[in-house]
Amino acid sequence: MKNWNKKAPRSTFPLFGGKRVTPSVEGLDKLLKFHGVELEKATLQMLWKYHTLLRENNGDQDLTRLNAFETMVERHYADCTIINAYESNWPKRMIDIGSGAGFPGIPLKILNPEIQLTLCEPRPNRVNFLNMVIEKLGLKNIDVFGHKVTSHSMTLPIDGAISRAFELMEKTLLRLEHSLKVGGKVYFMKGPAIQEELQTLVPEKYGYKLNAVHYYKIPNSTQQRALAILERIR
Repeated sequence: MKNWNKKAPRSTFPLFGGKRVTPSVEGLDKLLKFHGVELEKATLQMLWKYHTLLRENNGDQDLTRLNAFETMVERHYADCTIINAYESNWPKRMIDIGSGAGFPGIPLKILNPEIQLTLCEPRPNRVNFLNMVIEKLGLKNIDVFGHKVTSHSMTLPIDGAISRAFELMEKTLLRLEHSLKVGGKVYFMKGPAIQEELQTLVPEKYGYKLNAVHYYKIPNSTQQRALAILERIR
């Protein structure tokens, strides 16, 4: 049964008394705090630089179809950083499956620089963008796997994997057959449809157990979210 956080009020758009927020480091900080995320100054600067690169290279909207600054912060940056509240010890060696323009991998890496991360994205233009972001931000211990993740293509030994609204969980588990170690964790960022998916998912069939499902709303928004965590047991 769902357990969404009912304390998060419904927001209106534009925010803050009908005034738009000027795209800036200060505006990013203001919006993130509005959505329940507070970052250190250096981390905030990195996230702003990432946002700038995303806007500068999104002329054909192939990286993201979101345009309004407020919406991007709510549905991309807050969405991909708020999950840090549900995991204090991320796996050391991780992959981000279906990374796209870098969600959630880039924000996750910015907040947790100790993670050794591979962004998995097969589309060439997005691969080029991700490599540019890594270079421009000076990120270390992060690379791009420019191919589809399958049980045959992904054989890198990893401790964890994460995906955001990518596909059915059972399909992702099959992709990790020859890479995720026993004891490793898979993090699924999902929306409300996860409830129906969990009714039919049998993790044990794929060698996993369900560790936890966190249901929440992005504060001051209508965005319902869930973070499901599965652990490989064989």
